[in-house]
Amino acid sequence: MLTPRWPHRANLGQGAVSVRERKGVSAFRYRVGDPADYVFTVDIYGYRDHAHPHRHVGWWRFELPAGQGDAQIHLDFDPVRQESVSISVNGETLTRVDSWHNPDYCFDPLGDLQLVFRDREGEIRRSETTLLKFFDRDIIRDFYDRQYASEGYTPPDDQPFLWLLHEYKKGRLRRLFDKHVPAGGLALDVGCGRSLFSEIDADFPFKVVAGDLEYVGVRTRAGEVPEQLWAVFDADRLPFADQQFDALFAGEIIEHMPDVGVTLTEWRRVLKPGGVVIVTTPNRERLLAVADRRERPYSEDHLSELSYRELSGPLLRDAGLTFVEQSCLYLELWLTDLWSNDPTDDHLQTHGNRTSNVWLMKRLFGWGRFLPWLSLGMIVVGRRK
Repeated sequence: MLTPRWPHRANLGQGAVSVRERKGVSAFRYRVGDPADYVFTVDIYGYRDHAHPHRHVGWWRFELPAGQGDAQIHLDFDPVRQESVSISVNGETLTRVDSWHNPDYCFDPLGDLQLVFRDREGEIRRSETTLLKFFDRDIIRDFYDRQYASEGYTPPDDQPFLWLLHEYKKGRLRRLFDKHVPAGGLALDVGCGRSLFSEIDADFPFKVVAGDLEYVGVRTRAGEVPEQLWAVFDADRLPFADQQFDALFAGEIIEHMPDVGVTLTEWRRVLKPGGVVIVTTPNRERLLAVADRRERPYSEDHLSELSYRELSGPLLRDAGLTFVEQSCLYLELWLTDLWSNDPTDDHLQTHGNRTSNVWLMKRLFGWGRFLPWLSLGMIVVGRRK
């Protein structure tokens, strides 16, 4: 005997929900029957980490009006409390049936908002998820204080993918630095961390100024690499005069910026005419995200992941930069769970992330150049007009 399809559903709109000053709004459409047949809750968690209670902001239960209609979820986490989530339908606020919240929750830049339907036995029958993006600078800074007490790449035991990709990317970047930064010139490394210029085994014929917000890390690295100049500064508020640098390198930093357009314009400001910006960043429309039909940020602090089409086209152009070339990395060709209800994953980054698959990883790293709009990692070069 066939089980009848679950009739109650809610569909969130496309795209992530922006939360600024801890407030946000999300629209959704619903279709429900008798409230006695279902339990509907709004659940909010950390991004891709739904452990209860420490990664659970809370849940809020409502009864939606029978039939179908349009509704809005209103969020206010200043502070996290019973009233943090409300729902309105046709301008009228619904009565909250029940709720639970975690007043001690520490927000990350990304979160998951879920609309969940359960049956009367408590079994989840349907769940819709969308991203929450928290743009408040205090949330971003607190996240880095908690998550990045130490820096650098350490290859985990028998999980070589990220380490190998990093090493492969260094080789690509060395060729681009040699090609685009003139001898005797001056390059700026923004959001530098340990600075890839110093990690690449090369004697570059130009000077490098490297900077990050984390004072202790910058001071430590300055002692280790005295041949570079080091400074403490914000990647989108540069303390330099106009037209000072021949090149600017931003390695895995633009995806953290709250306003990408403003950031690119600031980077262009410090470039000399004809100077280049070299950006590495994950691709929001990489093959995995396209196959999964949802935005899949590579990390829980990536507020502004970009697509190849955006970065190489209107974003560079609007900032006064022209596209020069790309050297994109890796295609996720071994996808799993394509035809199930589970999230799609790349085998070589999950269960297949083993030394035995290194040969295949290395072959796929170079394929991103041929289909850059579907690549995992983007390297894009732009030039100041």
